[in-house]
Amino acid sequence: MTSSAIRAVIIDDEQKSRSILRSMLNNYCPQVRVVGEAASATEGLTIIKGQQPNLVFLDVEMPHGSGFELLKQLPSLNFEVIFVTGFDFYALQAIKFHALDYLLKPVDIEELVQAVNKTAEVLQQKLDNERLTKLLINLSNPGQELKQIAIPTNDGRVFIPIEEILRCEADGGCTWFYLSDNRRLLSSKNLGEYEKLLPNADLPSSDIFYRVHYGHIINLRFIRSLNRRDSYVEMQDDTTISIAQRRKAPFIELLRQQKLL
Repeated sequence: MTSSAIRAVIIDDEQKSRSILRSMLNNYCPQVRVVGEAASATEGLTIIKGQQPNLVFLDVEMPHGSGFELLKQLPSLNFEVIFVTGFDFYALQAIKFHALDYLLKPVDIEELVQAVNKTAEVLQQKLDNERLTKLLINLSNPGQELKQIAIPTNDGRVFIPIEEILRCEADGGCTWFYLSDNRRLLSSKNLGEYEKLLPNADLPSSDIFYRVHYGHIINLRFIRSLNRRDSYVEMQDDTTISIAQRRKAPFIELLRQQKLL
C-alpha cells in the first residue's frame, strides 16, 4: 500500500474532536487522507456509502445512534475501523477480543500512529473483515458471552471458539494455545494479554479461565483432577500443571464458587 492510499472518514458528534483528530492525522500520519467527516450515525452512513473509505475513525457513543448501530446498517463491512471512544469495559474487551483497534479520548499521538500503521499492514495484506462481523454479532446483546477469539499467527489470524481452548502456555513473548481437538497454535501475543482477554468468573461465559501459574492459563472446564497436597492440576490432555503457591488459595476458592469442589 502506498503512503497516500488510506482513504479515511471521521465520524464523531463532537466537532472539536473531529478537528483535533484530523489535524493529528495530517501532521503524523501522511499515509492517511481524510475524505469525509460526519457528526452523527445517520450522516456517517451517507459518508461511508458515498466515499467508500478503507478506514473509518468511529466514535461509539453518539446521539441518535451508536457507532455499532451504524455498522450494523451496512450491507457489507469492506473497510477497517478504529474506534475513538471512552466506552465501557465490556465493549473495549470485545473490541480487543477481535483484534480491532481503539483509541481512548483524548487521543494520544503515539497510539494513533501505531493504530494507523497496524491498519496499513492489514490493508496491505488484504485481510477481510470477518473479525468485525463477529464483533457485531457478539455485541448484539450486551449480556451475550463472547464466543471466539482471534489469534494472530505467522499466517494471519485464526478464529478459535472459546469452548475449544483447553489451556494456554507462555513461550517467551508468545503464547501456545492447546485445543480440545489436540491441535496447538502459536500466538505472537504474550500470556498476559490473554489473561485480560479470556473470560473469567466476572464475565458471562460457560468457559472460565484462570492463570494458575506464571506460565499457564487453564480452562476450568477441562480440569480432570486436582492434587491439593502437591499443588497441581491434571488436564484432559494428560498434562499436569503446577499451581503457584500464591495463586492456590484464590484458585481453590474459585473452584468452590463454580461448584467444582
